Amino acid sequence: MLDIVRAYDALAEAQVGILRRTLTDITAEELDWRPHAAANAIRWILGHHLWYEGWVVDVLDDVAGGRAEAGERIRPVVDADGFWAAFTPLVARRRERFAAIEQAELDRPVTYLDAEGYTVGKVVRTHAGHLTGHTWQVKYVRGAYSRAFGTDKRVFDPM
Repeated sequence: MLDIVRAYDALAEAQVGILRRTLTDITAEELDWRPHAAANAIRWILGHHLWYEGWVVDVLDDVAGGRAEAGERIRPVVDADGFWAAFTPLVARRRERFAAIEQAELDRPVTYLDAEGYTVGKVVRTHAGHLTGHTWQVKYVRGAYSRAFGTDKRVFDPM
C-alpha cells in the first residue's frame, strides 16, 4: 500500500474501532432516537456507512459512473450485529482496493456524484473524512441519548 494511502487507511481503521466501541450494547431505542426532529438517527447513519463503504470502491472502479440517487444512499440496518455483519466485508473490500492503488493512479479523475475535480487520491482522503465525521456523529447522538435518558455512557465511551 502506498504510504499516503496507508496513512488515510490507518485513520479509517481507527474510526472503525471507535465506531465499534460506540455501538457496544446499543438498543433499538438508541438506534432510532434523534436529538432533533431534523437530525439523523444512528440507524440511518449506519445505513449510510454501509452504502458509502461499498460505493467508494465502485467510484474507484468506475462502476455506474460514480453516481447515486439520494434515495440510494443508505442500506437497511436491523441492529448493531447486522450492521457489523454487512460492514466488515465492505471494509475488507475497500481496504483491498485501496491496497491496489498505484502512484500513477492517484491523479486519475473519477466521477464522484456531481462534484468536480475528484481524483483517486481525493476519494481516498474524502473516505477517511467521511467515515470520521459520521462516526463522531454517532458518538454525539449516543452521548446525547445517554444524557437525555440517564443511561451509562461509560459502556460505550470509557474516556
